[in-house]
This record gives sequence, C-alpha cells and structure tokens, in this order.
Amino acid sequence: MTEVPDRLTQQLGPDAALLVCSDLHLAGKPTPATRLMEYDLVARLRAWDGPGALVFNGDTFELWGEPEESVRDALDAHPALAGAVREFADGPGRHVVVVVGNHDAPIAWDDDSATALAERLGARCALSADLVFDAPAGRRTVRCEHGHDFDPANRFADPRNPLDSPLGQHIVQEVLPEVRRTPLLADIGSLADPNAIGRFFASRLVYRELGRRLWWLAVPIALTVLLHAPASVRLMSRSVAAVRLERWAALTAVGVVAQAVLLLALAGLAARMLYRTMAGSRFGPRGAKLNATPKAAAAALCGDGPDTIAGLITGHTHQPELAAVGGGFYANSGSGTRQVEMRAGRWFLPPVFLATLRRCWVEVDVEHDLRVRLVVAESTAGEATWLERLVMRRAVTLPPEPTVVAQLPGAAGWPIGEEALAARSRAARVRNLAALLVAGVAVVGVLSAVTPPLPRRFGALLDVLPVAAAQAAATNVVFVSTALLLVAWGLRRGRRLAWAVAVVLLAGSALLHLLKGLDVEEALLALVVAGWLASQRAAFPTHPDRHQARRAAIVLAAGAVFVIVVSAVLVATAGVRGTDESTAEAVAEMLAGEDRPPLPDASRLMAPALLAAGLCLLCVVAGLLLRPRRRAPSSPAEHRADLERARRIVAEHGGDTLGYFALREDKSWFFTGDCVVAYDIREGVCLVSPDPIGPPEQHADAWAQFGAFADRNGWPVTVVGASEAWLPIYRAAGMHPAYLGDEAIVDCAAFSLDGRSMKSLRGSYNRVRKSGYTVRFHDPARLDPTLAAQLRELSAQSRQGGVERGFSMTLSRLFDPADAGLLLAVAYDPDGRPAGFCHWIPAADIAGWSLDLMRRATDRELPNGLTDFVVVETILHLKARGEWGLGLNFAVMRAVLAGERGRGGLSDLQRRVLHRLGDGTQMETLWRYNDKYQPLWRPRFVVLGDLASAPQQTLAIACAEGVTEIPVVGRLTARHG
Repeated sequence: MTEVPDRLTQQLGPDAALLVCSDLHLAGKPTPATRLMEYDLVARLRAWDGPGALVFNGDTFELWGEPEESVRDALDAHPALAGAVREFADGPGRHVVVVVGNHDAPIAWDDDSATALAERLGARCALSADLVFDAPAGRRTVRCEHGHDFDPANRFADPRNPLDSPLGQHIVQEVLPEVRRTPLLADIGSLADPNAIGRFFASRLVYRELGRRLWWLAVPIALTVLLHAPASVRLMSRSVAAVRLERWAALTAVGVVAQAVLLLALAGLAARMLYRTMAGSRFGPRGAKLNATPKAAAAALCGDGPDTIAGLITGHTHQPELAAVGGGFYANSGSGTRQVEMRAGRWFLPPVFLATLRRCWVEVDVEHDLRVRLVVAESTAGEATWLERLVMRRAVTLPPEPTVVAQLPGAAGWPIGEEALAARSRAARVRNLAALLVAGVAVVGVLSAVTPPLPRRFGALLDVLPVAAAQAAATNVVFVSTALLLVAWGLRRGRRLAWAVAVVLLAGSALLHLLKGLDVEEALLALVVAGWLASQRAAFPTHPDRHQARRAAIVLAAGAVFVIVVSAVLVATAGVRGTDESTAEAVAEMLAGEDRPPLPDASRLMAPALLAAGLCLLCVVAGLLLRPRRRAPSSPAEHRADLERARRIVAEHGGDTLGYFALREDKSWFFTGDCVVAYDIREGVCLVSPDPIGPPEQHADAWAQFGAFADRNGWPVTVVGASEAWLPIYRAAGMHPAYLGDEAIVDCAAFSLDGRSMKSLRGSYNRVRKSGYTVRFHDPARLDPTLAAQLRELSAQSRQGGVERGFSMTLSRLFDPADAGLLLAVAYDPDGRPAGFCHWIPAADIAGWSLDLMRRATDRELPNGLTDFVVVETILHLKARGEWGLGLNFAVMRAVLAGERGRGGLSDLQRRVLHRLGDGTQMETLWRYNDKYQPLWRPRFVVLGDLASAPQQTLAIACAEGVTEIPVVGRLTARHG
C-alpha cells in the first residue's frame, strides 16, 4: 500500500527552486488547454538548472468529471509531460510531489493511482506539503495545499473515505452534464466565477441567440425603402430639375439611415433590459473574492514565530494571485484549464463572456530570502462570435507566453488594482485615436477643398448663395483643416484647449463643407468626430497654467504690434500712397488674411508675407499654450519638509537597491497614501526613478494617481531603472517597458576568492594588499571634517565634469549629516593618505548595500586594482557582519551582449551593433568588470509612456544622466581600475 500522508515535509537547500502548479484537470483525452499547459510546463522543466521541487498542488487529474478514467489514462494522454516530469525527478536533489485535490480525490485512497504516480513520475503523494528552505536569512517553510478545504461545498469530512462525496462532486457528476446539454449553458462549468451564472446566461442569450437574429432588422429597413419608393417614382416621372431629384434622393437616404440607427438603438436598449432582468440570479457562496478565505488563513499562519510559515500556496479557485500577508505571502497557482471570464461591453451594452486558455504557476527560489514569482500566460479560445468581438471592450490582456506578472518582495501582487490603471490606459488610447481622427478629417478636408465640387450639388447651392461665398468657404476649409492638423498634436498630449478648439473647428468645418458645395459626406464625418470628441472630455485634462496664458498673450500682442509697425514703416518707406491711418489699417487686414486696397502697389508682395507672419504668430502662440506645464516651484521650507517626509517613507519601505536614490536634492516628490513617487521634469518629460516607494498593496493606486497628476500637467512619463516586479503595473497603465540592462548583486555570504574563476580578482586584491593598502569603514554622516575635505577633493579629481552626473543611480551629494546610516569604504595608502573610496547606500531587500560612487585619486601613481581591493574588502566586511547582498554597477544591455536575451537574426544584429558601440561607451567593459565578482544579475528597464515621443523621452534620459550616449544610465562611463 502506497502511503499518502496528511502532510509531507521536504527539505530543500538554499540553491534549490520550487515550482507549484495546480488544477490541470488532465483526463484521458487531451484538450486544447491541457496541450498548451503541457507544452509550457515541459519547456520550463527542460530549462531547469539545479536542485529543486515540483509540486502538483491538487486537481492535477480530472477523476470526478471522467469517473471511468484513471491516473494512468491521463498520463498516457499527455506523454510529453509525463516524460519531462520523470526526467526532472531523476535529477540530483530534485523532488516531485502530488498534492491531493477534490477532483482527483481517489489518489488519497486508491493504491493504484498513488502507485502509478510513483512509477510513472517518481512522485510522492500527500494531502499537503511543507517545503523547507535553508535560506541565508534563516529557515523558511512554504506550505502547499489544494485549498478545497476552504470551500464548504467541496470539503471532505474524511479524505480517505471513498464514500465521502461533498456537494461539489454531485454537481460535477449529476448537474453539469445535464445543464451542458443546453447550448447556451455549455460553458457553465468553465466559469471563472460561479457567482456570475445569471449574467453569463443573460449575456449568451443576448449575443448568441438574439444576436443571430439581427438580420431581421433588415426587414423594417427594407420596408422604409419601399415606403419611399412610390414618391420617388412619381418624382422621377415628372419633368423636374435634376438637382431636385438629387436632393430628394439625398433626403431619402438620410431618412433610411436615421431609421436604421434608431432601430439598432432600440435593439441595444431591448438587449440591455433583457440582460438586466436576468442577470441578478446568484449561485453559491463564492463571490468575486474567491481567494479571501485562504488568504486570511495565510495571514494567520505566516509570521516570525517558531511555528509559523513563510507562505501558503493554494489552488482550487482557478484565480491566480500573489499577495504579501502578515509576515509572509499568499499565492494561488491558478490553473491550466479553459476559463470563461466576463469582459465589459461597449456602448452600455451587456458584458461579454470570453473563453480563454490560461496557464499559471508559482515559482519560489532564494536570494537572501525567499523570492516568489507568479507566472501567467493566456490565449483566447477563439470561440467568440463576431458580435461579441465587436461589442467587447478592450481589456488589459495577459501575455500569450508564460510571463512573470508579480513578484515578492517587490511591487504589488496579482491581480493588481487595474480599474484606475485601465482608466488611464483608456484615456491614452482615446487621445491617440482623437489625434488620428482629427488629422484624418483635416486631410479629407484639404483633398475636398482642392477637388472640383459635384456639378449638380454646386448648381443647387448657387440657387441660394453667390459663387463668392462658396469660393470663400472652400478657401477657409483649407485653413481650418491646417489648424486641425496642428490641433491634433495637442489632442495627443491631452490638452483641454486643443480639445475645445478641435470641437469648434470640426463643427465649423462641417458648415464650410456644406457651403462650399453641399459636401454632405465630409460634413457628416466632421460632425460625427466632433460629437465623439465632445463625449470624451475627461481624456483631455491638461489646462494651460497662468504663466503659459500670460506669456502667450504677451507674445500675441507684442508680435502683432511688431509686425504691423514694421510693415507699416516698410510700406511708408516704399512711397505707397495713402494716409497713415489707411496704411496701418490695410497692414492689419493683410496680417489677418485680407487682400484689398488701399495699398495696390504693395498688396501683391505684402499680402502673402503678412499672412504668413500672422500664421506663424498664431502657431507660436498655440505652441506656448499647448506645451507641458512648468513644475510649480516650492519654497526651501516646503522642499525640506517634502524631503523629510520622503526620507521617512524610504526608511520604512525603500528596500530596493535604487530606493535611497529617491532622496536626490534635484527631485520632487508626489505623495499619495503612504507612497512617494520621486520625479523630475527634464526637457518637458517627467522622469521617474526609482519605482514608487510604499506599501505593496498601495502601489497600483499610487501609480494611477501619479499618472493622473502627470496628465493634468501635460507631462509624458518615463521610468528609468524600473524593476521587473513593477512591469505588470506599468503595462496595465498602458506604458511600454524596454530592457535596459542588469544590475550586479554579489552574494556576500557565498563569496570567495578561491578557485580558478577568481584568479584574476584574487591576484589584483593580493597585489594591492601586499603594497600596504588598507580599507577602513566610516559612517559618512559623522565623518571627520578633515577627512571629508580630503575625500571631496579626491572625488573631484576623478569625476568627469564639474558635478556628480546621473539621475537614477547616484545620490548627487556626499557626507550630508542628514544621510544617517550610509556606509563609506575608504582605501588608505601606506602613508595613511586616502587613495580612493566607495560610497554605499542601504538596500534592505538584499539585506545589504548598493553602490553610489566609486572614486580614486589621480594626482599620484596607484596600483592597478585599487577599486577591486575596496569592493572585495567591503564584501568581506559585510560577510563578517552577517549581511548578504552588495549591489555593484549597472551593465547596460548586458543580456543582449551576452547572447542571453532574444533569438534570431534581429537579435544577432542588435548584438553586433552593441559590440561595435561598446568600444566607445564601455558597455562591454563594464559588464566584464562586474562579471568577475560572479554576481546575480537583476534586470532593469526603461518604461516609456508614449512610443510616439520616444525620441524626446530618450533625450530627456540622456540629459538627466549627464551623458550623450543612448541608452545610458549613471555609471556607464565610470572608470574602474
């Protein structure tokens, strides 16, 4: 009899990793979902390096829904997965554990199932499992259990009793097969939230039953056309002007279109009423917060006591989640199944239920302490109807390939608070679409103005208006369209003034199109865009500030006066007849575009010149009004108060290796809740670095509020040095991350100069040490004034430029008494003089320190390897103190240079270009310098808010970092020796 214990305890070393997946529901017949999950898991297991454990955390097999099948049948149906798991289990220091769920409950009492798993997968079975890591920070236990015990409908009284059958088993085996016979309810068993059953049924009824009958709307439309037919025939049979016939046909077409739109609106209203009538039914006790109960249990289990655990991982709900709770974490490993989820509908129509194939798992490994990552991938099942695809509102989608969507320690867990972030993302899409539509209307207007009008329409127009009016309207269409092209730029930047001007210009453009030749189509297009734009007012929040408005008014008035005076003087000098009053009046009229006497001798030359001057002046004024707002200056007292508040938040929550750099003097701080965002405005771009700092549960809301703040000021936002853990939040806000490079972090506890790989570093260190150099450590806030002066002079010697460069990875000041708790490592020569130093800032997330500055004297000969000597001494010093991590330099594009990121011809080309650029920018040299310490590499990213303004944002980054190479950060051109 194969034993299935209540809890299995497995010891893992500090270099081991853990992967937990659940709810695969493998059966004797593979499904598209299980095939995708099989493919992704096999790829992940084959890429595994080193010891570790693989935990199938419940419901791995579907034995409820397929009671005639067995574990062996499911493994036979998925041979690639079975082979990869067996190969993994045979590796040294590796373990496979199968936790019993509810759908595969027979494993707990069926000896054949447990034996099959042991024989085929090399796995041990248990009702729950404790994985124990010997991390440098201490002993850490991660508990894995399926989680059905937290659900009353699926809880077993005795898991080993074959006769114990909870309510969930009866529903799966007796209710669902009958319900699925109804086509509308075939997906009811795949609902991600069973509480949405009423909304699901109502949505499917609207879109898949009534939607199929939309063609019936063609009947009343056809009747409308037939009702107009007799009058049209009588009109055509009479001898009337052709232009009246065309007018009658146009009116008929407009009437038909109007009635069709009305019918569609009534159909949408009926669908909405039907949905709201049926969507109120609820099912079961499980609401939207499906993981609330196990998360509360995790909060009670986790802590720092001797009997507590570091984290709890469950499954069962199919809802992936990662959250910090108490003194540890809670994670839900999601599922590898087909799921049906609700997506919001457009135009106030009912939501759509979309089938997706989602693959999820949780990974745990060790740096100084446990590091937990949630990996998610999602593909659509491709079963939505054309109507559902049309109606479904675009949502924040998950990547189709397995991607880390959350990480602890780090940013907010998953799911993140997407509502506010998604609203900002939608606003950005609205601005982009508005700019595109307005520019399109402008282009159509120009083309329409330069093409001859339709003769019949133009003839009908001349019955009412003189030809001069039509010609003037055509000319004005060109000017209005040109203005719309200029305004489109402001719309893209979210300017409220551009929005108001665009709405007015579009309405005016529609009128001009009618006046220049009864161009109904162009007028209708302009009105539709104007109406849509008027409804999107909230997406354009940026107002000109008082400084901009005052400056624009001064420029407009001064420019107009200057042009008028200069032109009048030129005209008078040229001897043109006329009084001074008539000359000035004529010049002003020509500046506004009027070309007529009393300056007949000068009009041909002056009119276009003055018109051009007037247009240029208006463009300058528009540019002043539409440019980003200036940052409101703060008083010294306010700046000090903000700095102290930011310092308190950084001290409590700023554990990232870049966190302390948020306290640079040239940065401003945006506070929301318990979070702070450090930023500066450079070249009209809002540069943020580091990631926002504060409690993880507030990160998503903090970023949404900061984004709204930046939008109100018209600042495009760019994040420099973003961590991987923050990328899901940035993506949810509609931003675009790009890999920038890697930060080197040395494991001080494991560091050693022994071995062949350390020969070069060991030689440099020993050579400097034997030369009589020593390193002493100081608190820079309490440094002796004489030593502080010597080190400042030394720093100026090796510094490139008059000030400390950098924005994201330098503190920009030395030995400030307010910077308590920093670390200074000073190298002294045999005569006791300072020869170099390294300045370090605290980094709690790695239980250690991060590099701020490296400096060495240049006024005398120093041995090669002095900086290496200081770094190695610092590592050994931290090792003796029991600290773990030391963050070194940043290596730009390291993974690309090393061939670790990207495949194919494009990646090879990128690598060759970077190798060529490396000679001038020291990119490859800096990577090699860091690599000799055998560090861990932590990727960093630059996150762009708007790809269209990427050049502007890149320039702002380069200027902020104080260098000209792109891409570049902080210490790219630092010299090491």
